[in-house]
Amino acid sequence: MTIPKKGSRKVVVDSVVYRWTIRNKPIYSQGAFGSDMTAAVELAESSGAVLSITFPWLRCDSWIGYPELPITPKDIEKCIISALQNGWQPEKKGRAFKYVHESKA
Repeated sequence: MTIPKKGSRKVVVDSVVYRWTIRNKPIYSQGAFGSDMTAAVELAESSGAVLSITFPWLRCDSWIGYPELPITPKDIEKCIISALQNGWQPEKKGRAFKYVHESKA
């Protein structure tokens, strides 16, 4: 799986450039039932294992209201650093590495 370049954003962590994205619109379960928000991250210039980040809060465009704070590049940067420390190897091809962000603080 690769992240489309259109609509993705870049973030630099320890001199390595990554691309990340969040879906433009919520999937049905995210919009109607408020399931967790997800983001995808990969190396910007080569393909390898994708980092799939789960944020345990509602999307800003959730249909049930109570919008949460948006995901920022700083949030993504912190998740990348933590995922790398927990074994994510972005340069190796393979399954997506699942990472759950613990809190907003």
